[in-house]
Amino acid sequence: MTNNQQTFYKYKSLNNFEFLLDLILRERLYAALHYELNDPMEGVVKIDGTIPKDKEQEWDDLIKTFRIVCFSREKDHPLMWSHYADGARGCVIEFQLIDDQQIHKVSYVKKPLITEKHITRKNAEEILIYKEKPWKYEAESRCLLDVDDKFLPIHIKSVTFGSRAEKSKVDMLIHILSLCKPDLAIQVMGEQGLIDGIKVVSRNRRVYMGDRVRSEDYCPQCAEVKMTQQDYVSRHCG
Repeated sequence: MTNNQQTFYKYKSLNNFEFLLDLILRERLYAALHYELNDPMEGVVKIDGTIPKDKEQEWDDLIKTFRIVCFSREKDHPLMWSHYADGARGCVIEFQLIDDQQIHKVSYVKKPLITEKHITRKNAEEILIYKEKPWKYEAESRCLLDVDDKFLPIHIKSVTFGSRAEKSKVDMLIHILSLCKPDLAIQVMGEQGLIDGIKVVSRNRRVYMGDRVRSEDYCPQCAEVKMTQQDYVSRHCG
């Protein structure tokens, strides 16, 4: 599949600023080798018992000819926030691919059995789009690159910070992005979630914030004024 107008999501921690900024500012995703991924079963297959040792090594060598870029089709999944965005202390990056890159939808069914005749690069590529059922919540898609291609170019549409993200880190990132990418949409999750239409003007940036708490006398305009006042006070007092 090569429909690059699809939107995908990458959940990231705010730790290791240099890697996060490289991703956002240079708009590229790192392509990992299979053993760098967090699933220890990546590239591992069931063997029928008839494959000689030298052929097993051949399979391992084939798997190492690929780099893997992983991302999700889920834009707001609690387990993804927890496992990949530091317990909602990180962010999620919304993006589209910009090259005519083949996209593989990960399958969570049982991996096929490998025999000696199946030890080919094509079958190695196929195995790398299988994962075990416990990972199904990730709703993962992948791009497989050659071993020499360390990055996949993307077009970033927005960055959303988690509800537990450290304010000083968020402020620093927003400041950097406001200078380097002034047109990038930035959002911050409140404790109860994200609401469109409640805006805080941060210098020349709009940061969307809010929660889902609604009372009978809720007024969006009043909420916007209140949050703007709070933002002004936090920036100019103390």
